[in-house]
Amino acid sequence: MANSENKQANTLIHDAIALFIITLVAGILLGAVYMITKDPIAKAEEEATNKAYAAVYKDAEFASDDAVTKAVESFQADITAGKVDDDAYSYTDVELIEARTASSGGSQAGYVVKASGKGYGGAVTIALGITNEGEVLGIQILDASNETPGLGQNSTKEDWNGQYVGMTSDKTLSVVKDGSGSQDNGTINSISGATITSNAVTRAVNVALKFVASQQ
Repeated sequence: MANSENKQANTLIHDAIALFIITLVAGILLGAVYMITKDPIAKAEEEATNKAYAAVYKDAEFASDDAVTKAVESFQADITAGKVDDDAYSYTDVELIEARTASSGGSQAGYVVKASGKGYGGAVTIALGITNEGEVLGIQILDASNETPGLGQNSTKEDWNGQYVGMTSDKTLSVVKDGSGSQDNGTINSISGATITSNAVTRAVNVALKFVASQQ
């Protein structure tokens, strides 16, 4: 009986050591893969962002400086604290990722803004071009990969997200399901079967508009 117990104990120790070694090796390999891929992924994301900015605010030059960066950080703190909420939405899960000034003809004309809202499956990330007066000039969905194919991922289609172009910061944008969306009253027609995604994009747009308005 003692021999059997000792053999069982030795087996457990052996299995524990083997599991530790496997976990250690896997962790080292994952860390190595992360270090190898981190910079190329970051570079690809930066290139995609710059391309989107050029599309949403045409013929402009973009710059980021300490003042804009600090303004984004301060506004994000207000978002998290619920100070940006309004009667239509809570924005506490929206992230104002970055903003850069957009200059045309040698003078600042507006901003390009990157933000994300929580959708059905995760964050939906957008890029916006917004004038100093608070008008949306262009929009691109940078990432909706966590949303449902054929539903929430339809947010990337221009025939839907083009509704935001021309919207202004004097109205809080909201989503309607009955097809009555109108620029006149700041309403956006929901994607059929993807109201959560539609609201995620709309809340991110609202935050971007509020930020630009706060800088005037």
